[in-house]
Amino acid sequence: MATAPEKIIVEPGSGRVVPLAGNEVTFKIQGQQTSGAFSSVVYVMRPGMFVPPHLHEKADEVAYVLEGELGAMVAGREFQAGAGSFVVRPRGVAHALWNVTDRPVKFLDLYTPAGMEAAFEELSKLLSAREPPSLEQMFEAGRRHDTIYLPELAPPLMQKYGLQMPGASTR
Repeated sequence: MATAPEKIIVEPGSGRVVPLAGNEVTFKIQGQQTSGAFSSVVYVMRPGMFVPPHLHEKADEVAYVLEGELGAMVAGREFQAGAGSFVVRPRGVAHALWNVTDRPVKFLDLYTPAGMEAAFEELSKLLSAREPPSLEQMFEAGRRHDTIYLPELAPPLMQKYGLQMPGASTR
């Protein structure tokens, strides 16, 4: 018989905050609360931020835009999603996110199954280290957490929207 999770109500403003390349990720629902079924974060993406193209083999992701405008590429289609929009990123499908506006974009991101928490934790540690990580270190961290980066898809998006890879050195 399943037992109720320790944290049933997640109040506004609560949750553990993890810095990520100048952005803020707040863990709202973690995998242990749902027996690993899903997890969610509130992601505040600063202006000029780019989450480079990648895919997940095991996880589906859905973003619900709370404030601002989120740029996205999903399966080769590019669009801007405003407040109230959902951006569905199915497993096995290449996707990228960005913010080219002059203000932060805030979205609730849902993951099924849970597990992206560990990816955010590791990326936060890498990106806040004294010396910036290499792209290969970033890619390896991603692979450990079901994130396969697709650097070959980044240059057209970077050029078109004036984006830069976040935080990694090219050493």
